[in-house]
Amino acid sequence: MKPKPQVENIMKPVELLFLSQEDIIRLGFSMKDAIDIVSDVLVEHGHKRYENPPKPGVHPRDDGFIHAMPAYLKRQAIAGMKWISGFSSNPGHGLPSIMGLIILNDAETGQPLVAMEGGLITAMRTAAVSAVATRHLAKSGSSVVGIIGAGIQGRYHLSALSKVLPEITTTHVFDIHQPTLDDYVHRFREMMPFEINPAASAEAVIKNSDIVVTATGKLDQILYRAKWIGSGALVLPVHMFGWERAAITDSDQFIVDDWNQFRNYMALHGQNYLPLPQPDAELGEIVIREKMGRMHASERIINFNLGLALHDIAIANHIFTQAKHSGMGAHVTLMRELPPFVM
Repeated sequence: MKPKPQVENIMKPVELLFLSQEDIIRLGFSMKDAIDIVSDVLVEHGHKRYENPPKPGVHPRDDGFIHAMPAYLKRQAIAGMKWISGFSSNPGHGLPSIMGLIILNDAETGQPLVAMEGGLITAMRTAAVSAVATRHLAKSGSSVVGIIGAGIQGRYHLSALSKVLPEITTTHVFDIHQPTLDDYVHRFREMMPFEINPAASAEAVIKNSDIVVTATGKLDQILYRAKWIGSGALVLPVHMFGWERAAITDSDQFIVDDWNQFRNYMALHGQNYLPLPQPDAELGEIVIREKMGRMHASERIINFNLGLALHDIAIANHIFTQAKHSGMGAHVTLMRELPPFVM
């Protein structure tokens, strides 16, 4: 009788790289980088070369969520997931509202390759998507930007929009928290070559702007009215709620980043918007010119970008590549050998 062959427990150590927010900043990742990557990813989305399932989540508090956001870019063979939380009461605990991790996996073996801080990437890619939308959907000559909410997203959005709208002359900004508004105005008056105008109300911002960004925290009531939206305006609701349903149904075009994800999310959380009309396009379809986008200057367009994990993993992959070349980050060993057999 032949002896049974021995199966050797031989494997190479499984290691991954860890990158902190400070590492990402030191690598010099810029808003222009984010806009370029986001635009490229929307091309992939437009051509349907991806997997981006609707994000599942848990909601431990009324003001908080934790979402899992997996994604796969087929042509680039980039796979990974963002695990992101948003708790609006966190500043009272001395913590940021948005925190998370992004993990990339080898698309051939599934091996975890890198884990990195996800809050900064989330802030930058969210604003970058709005910048790409503005490039394709804003009316020609748009020069007045309106921002409601002077927090993190209100700040990153002005940075991103300034990259694609060199003709900006004025930004109207409103926030219910006066110190936050004052700090925003002071900070950006020093940084930007155009007027920063503190507004008295959200209504004043919306009525007087070519591009309207609503970047407040979670809203449980309707604050923004469709009748305030001016002719030719582009509306970008960064946080989904606060608008009355008529802002969708009365707009000339209703556009989303991903229809499957958007309708799934609204079915669970967006009762004020139901029933949803069919969107005129997904943003990626406009980027690849499969759909027209803006057709005349007077159109009022609303574009909801709920957030694609595709953007997160593509940016994370860019940063991972930079980090490997520069030697940035800390190497962590997950395992050195196969798990032992235990009864």
